[in-house]
Amino acid sequence: MKKLPYKKYLAGSAKVLQKSKSEKKKYAVEILGRKFVVYPNVFSPKYYLDTEFFARELPINKGEEFLEIGPGIGATVVFAVLRGAKNVTAIDINPDAAANTKENVQINGVEDKVTVLQGDIYEPLTPNSKFDTIYWNTPFGYIDKNQEISDLEKAVFDPGYKATHRFVSQARKHLKKDGRLLIGFSTTLGKFDILQTFLEEAGFTVRLVTKEESREIYPVYFEIFEAVVSN
Repeated sequence: MKKLPYKKYLAGSAKVLQKSKSEKKKYAVEILGRKFVVYPNVFSPKYYLDTEFFARELPINKGEEFLEIGPGIGATVVFAVLRGAKNVTAIDINPDAAANTKENVQINGVEDKVTVLQGDIYEPLTPNSKFDTIYWNTPFGYIDKNQEISDLEKAVFDPGYKATHRFVSQARKHLKKDGRLLIGFSTTLGKFDILQTFLEEAGFTVRLVTKEESREIYPVYFEIFEAVVSN
Protein backbone atom coordinates (compact mmCIF):
# COMPACT_ATOMS: atom_id res chain seq x y z
CA MET A 1 0.00 0.00 0.00
CA LYS A 2 1.47 3.33 -1.09
CA LYS A 3 2.21 5.69 1.81
CA LEU A 4 0.83 9.21 1.42
CA PRO A 5 1.90 12.41 3.20
CA TYR A 6 0.58 12.35 6.77
CA LYS A 7 -1.43 15.55 6.32
CA LYS A 8 -3.46 13.85 3.59
CA TYR A 9 -4.54 11.11 5.99
CA LEU A 10 -5.49 13.69 8.63
CA ALA A 11 -7.47 15.65 6.05
CA GLY A 12 -9.22 12.43 5.00
CA SER A 13 -10.23 11.65 8.60
CA ALA A 14 -11.48 15.21 9.08
CA LYS A 15 -13.56 14.94 5.89
CA VAL A 16 -15.23 11.72 7.09
CA LEU A 17 -15.89 13.29 10.50
CA GLN A 18 -17.47 16.33 8.90
CA LYS A 19 -19.72 14.10 6.79
CA SER A 20 -20.86 12.24 9.91
CA LYS A 21 -22.00 15.54 11.44
CA SER A 22 -24.82 15.67 8.88
CA GLU A 23 -26.71 13.13 11.01
CA LYS A 24 -29.13 15.04 13.22
CA LYS A 25 -31.29 12.17 14.46
CA LYS A 26 -30.64 8.78 16.04
CA TYR A 27 -30.31 5.97 13.48
CA ALA A 28 -29.70 2.22 13.42
CA VAL A 29 -26.70 0.23 12.17
CA GLU A 30 -25.81 -3.46 12.17
CA ILE A 31 -22.47 -4.73 13.43
CA LEU A 32 -21.62 -8.43 13.22
CA GLY A 33 -25.31 -9.30 12.96
CA ARG A 34 -26.46 -7.21 15.93
CA LYS A 35 -28.48 -4.01 16.03
CA PHE A 36 -27.03 -0.81 17.44
CA VAL A 37 -28.28 2.76 17.44
CA VAL A 38 -26.06 5.77 16.79
CA TYR A 39 -26.65 9.18 18.35
CA PRO A 40 -25.70 12.44 16.64
CA ASN A 41 -22.32 13.73 17.87
CA VAL A 42 -20.98 10.19 18.47
CA PHE A 43 -18.22 8.39 16.53
CA SER A 44 -20.18 6.37 13.97
CA PRO A 45 -19.47 2.96 12.39
CA LYS A 46 -21.58 4.10 9.44
CA TYR A 47 -18.70 6.41 8.49
CA TYR A 48 -15.67 4.76 10.10
CA LEU A 49 -15.02 1.12 9.20
CA ASP A 50 -12.64 0.35 12.06
CA THR A 51 -15.44 -0.23 14.60
CA GLU A 52 -16.40 -3.57 13.07
CA PHE A 53 -12.75 -4.68 12.82
CA PHE A 54 -12.10 -4.02 16.52
CA ALA A 55 -15.43 -5.52 17.60
CA ARG A 56 -14.68 -8.68 15.62
CA GLU A 57 -10.98 -9.17 16.35
CA LEU A 58 -10.47 -7.93 19.91
CA PRO A 59 -9.20 -10.89 21.99
CA ILE A 60 -11.41 -11.31 25.04
CA ASN A 61 -10.51 -13.71 27.87
CA LYS A 62 -13.45 -15.48 29.49
CA GLY A 63 -14.09 -14.36 33.04
CA GLU A 64 -12.01 -11.20 32.83
CA GLU A 65 -12.83 -7.79 34.23
CA PHE A 66 -12.64 -5.44 31.26
CA LEU A 67 -12.36 -1.65 31.03
CA GLU A 68 -12.93 0.22 27.78
CA ILE A 69 -11.99 3.86 27.36
CA GLY A 70 -13.93 5.70 24.67
CA PRO A 71 -16.61 3.13 23.82
CA GLY A 72 -18.48 5.43 21.42
CA ILE A 73 -21.73 3.61 20.62
CA GLY A 74 -20.69 0.69 22.84
CA ALA A 75 -20.22 -2.04 20.24
CA THR A 76 -17.03 -3.44 21.77
CA VAL A 77 -18.61 -3.32 25.22
CA VAL A 78 -21.47 -5.53 24.02
CA PHE A 79 -19.23 -8.04 22.25
CA ALA A 80 -16.82 -8.22 25.19
CA VAL A 81 -19.69 -9.43 27.38
CA LEU A 82 -21.02 -11.80 24.74
CA ARG A 83 -17.57 -13.36 24.41
CA GLY A 84 -17.25 -14.05 28.09
CA ALA A 85 -16.03 -11.00 30.00
CA LYS A 86 -17.22 -11.24 33.60
CA ASN A 87 -18.04 -7.54 33.72
CA VAL A 88 -17.26 -4.44 31.68
CA THR A 89 -16.74 -0.83 32.69
CA ALA A 90 -16.95 1.79 29.92
CA ILE A 91 -15.79 5.42 30.24
CA ASP A 92 -16.32 8.12 27.61
CA ILE A 93 -15.51 11.81 27.82
CA ASN A 94 -18.42 12.55 25.47
CA PRO A 95 -21.72 12.55 27.42
CA ASP A 96 -23.61 11.71 24.21
CA ALA A 97 -21.41 8.64 23.72
CA ALA A 98 -21.92 7.53 27.33
CA ALA A 99 -25.70 7.76 26.86
CA ASN A 100 -25.42 6.00 23.49
CA THR A 101 -23.45 3.14 25.04
CA LYS A 102 -26.05 2.74 27.80
CA GLU A 103 -28.85 2.39 25.24
CA ASN A 104 -27.00 -0.17 23.13
CA VAL A 105 -26.11 -2.19 26.21
CA GLN A 106 -29.83 -2.34 26.99
CA ILE A 107 -30.83 -3.15 23.39
CA ASN A 108 -28.43 -6.09 23.42
CA GLY A 109 -29.46 -7.34 26.88
CA VAL A 110 -26.11 -7.11 28.67
CA GLU A 111 -26.86 -4.27 31.11
CA ASP A 112 -26.44 -6.54 34.16
CA LYS A 113 -22.72 -6.88 33.39
CA VAL A 114 -21.91 -3.33 32.25
CA THR A 115 -21.20 -0.07 34.09
CA VAL A 116 -21.06 3.08 31.95
CA LEU A 117 -19.38 6.23 33.28
CA GLN A 118 -18.85 9.68 31.79
CA GLY A 119 -15.46 11.27 32.27
CA ASP A 120 -11.90 11.74 31.07
CA ILE A 121 -9.97 8.44 30.75
CA TYR A 122 -9.50 7.03 34.29
CA GLU A 123 -10.91 10.07 36.11
CA PRO A 124 -14.25 8.50 37.18
CA LEU A 125 -12.60 5.41 38.71
CA THR A 126 -11.84 4.91 42.38
CA PRO A 127 -8.14 4.41 43.24
CA ASN A 128 -8.66 0.68 43.93
CA SER A 129 -10.47 -0.06 40.63
CA LYS A 130 -8.41 -2.69 38.82
CA PHE A 131 -8.98 -4.71 35.65
CA ASP A 132 -7.55 -7.68 33.79
CA THR A 133 -7.72 -5.80 30.49
CA ILE A 134 -7.88 -2.10 29.63
CA TYR A 135 -8.74 -1.28 26.02
CA TRP A 136 -8.90 1.90 23.99
CA ASN A 137 -9.36 2.37 20.27
CA THR A 138 -7.18 5.44 20.65
CA PRO A 139 -7.74 8.72 18.76
CA PHE A 140 -4.63 8.14 16.69
CA GLY A 141 -4.80 11.29 14.57
CA TYR A 142 -1.84 13.35 15.82
CA ILE A 143 -2.42 17.11 15.66
CA ASP A 144 -0.89 20.23 17.21
CA LYS A 145 -0.80 19.98 21.00
CA ASN A 146 -2.43 23.39 21.49
CA GLN A 147 -5.40 22.78 19.20
CA GLU A 148 -8.82 22.94 20.88
CA ILE A 149 -11.25 20.27 19.67
CA SER A 150 -14.81 19.11 20.39
CA ASP A 151 -15.84 15.94 22.21
CA LEU A 152 -16.67 14.29 18.86
CA GLU A 153 -13.29 15.25 17.40
CA LYS A 154 -11.59 13.70 20.45
CA ALA A 155 -12.69 10.29 19.11
CA VAL A 156 -10.45 10.82 16.07
CA PHE A 157 -7.74 13.34 16.97
CA ASP A 158 -5.46 13.71 20.00
CA PRO A 159 -3.57 17.04 20.27
CA GLY A 160 0.06 16.24 21.04
CA TYR A 161 -1.03 12.69 22.04
CA LYS A 162 -1.66 14.11 25.51
CA ALA A 163 -4.68 11.85 26.12
CA THR A 164 -2.83 8.82 24.77
CA HIS A 165 0.07 9.55 27.10
CA ARG A 166 -2.23 9.68 30.14
CA PHE A 167 -3.91 6.46 29.05
CA VAL A 168 -0.56 4.65 28.97
CA SER A 169 1.27 6.34 31.86
CA GLN A 170 -1.58 5.86 34.35
CA ALA A 171 -2.65 2.39 33.23
CA ARG A 172 -0.62 0.36 35.71
CA LYS A 173 -2.54 1.89 38.63
CA HIS A 174 -5.68 0.22 37.28
CA LEU A 175 -4.28 -3.09 36.02
CA LYS A 176 -4.31 -6.27 38.06
CA LYS A 177 -1.14 -8.32 38.35
CA ASP A 178 -0.44 -9.81 34.91
CA GLY A 179 -3.03 -7.47 33.38
CA ARG A 180 -2.72 -6.08 29.88
CA LEU A 181 -3.49 -3.13 27.65
CA LEU A 182 -5.21 -3.67 24.32
CA ILE A 183 -4.73 -0.74 21.98
CA GLY A 184 -6.66 -0.06 18.81
CA PHE A 185 -4.44 1.89 16.46
CA SER A 186 -3.61 2.72 12.87
CA THR A 187 0.03 2.90 11.87
CA THR A 188 -1.17 4.67 8.73
CA LEU A 189 -3.21 7.36 10.47
CA GLY A 190 -1.20 7.53 13.70
CA LYS A 191 2.35 8.01 15.01
CA PHE A 192 3.28 4.58 16.30
CA ASP A 193 6.80 5.63 17.27
CA ILE A 194 5.36 8.05 19.82
CA LEU A 195 2.97 5.43 21.22
CA GLN A 196 5.83 2.94 21.48
CA THR A 197 7.93 5.47 23.40
CA PHE A 198 5.08 6.04 25.88
CA LEU A 199 4.74 2.28 26.42
CA GLU A 200 8.46 1.77 26.95
CA GLU A 201 8.65 4.67 29.44
CA ALA A 202 5.74 3.16 31.39
CA GLY A 203 7.42 -0.26 31.51
CA PHE A 204 5.36 -2.10 28.90
CA THR A 205 6.38 -4.50 26.17
CA VAL A 206 4.15 -4.33 23.10
CA ARG A 207 3.31 -6.82 20.35
CA LEU A 208 1.03 -6.80 17.32
CA VAL A 209 -2.06 -9.01 17.73
CA THR A 210 -3.65 -8.53 14.31
CA LYS A 211 -4.03 -6.01 11.50
CA GLU A 212 -6.39 -5.36 8.60
CA GLU A 213 -6.29 -3.23 5.49
CA SER A 214 -9.27 -0.90 5.20
CA ARG A 215 -9.96 2.62 4.03
CA GLU A 216 -11.30 5.98 5.06
CA ILE A 217 -10.81 8.38 2.16
CA TYR A 218 -7.53 6.58 1.41
CA PRO A 219 -6.42 2.96 2.02
CA VAL A 220 -5.26 2.50 5.62
CA TYR A 221 -4.21 -0.19 8.07
CA PHE A 222 -5.88 -0.78 11.44
CA GLU A 223 -4.12 -2.80 14.15
CA ILE A 224 -4.66 -4.22 17.61
CA PHE A 225 -1.62 -4.16 19.90
CA GLU A 226 -1.23 -5.87 23.26
CA ALA A 227 1.04 -4.38 25.93
CA VAL A 228 2.09 -6.13 29.13
CA VAL A 229 4.36 -5.06 31.96
CA SER A 230 7.97 -5.92 31.18
CA ASN A 231 9.68 -8.44 33.48
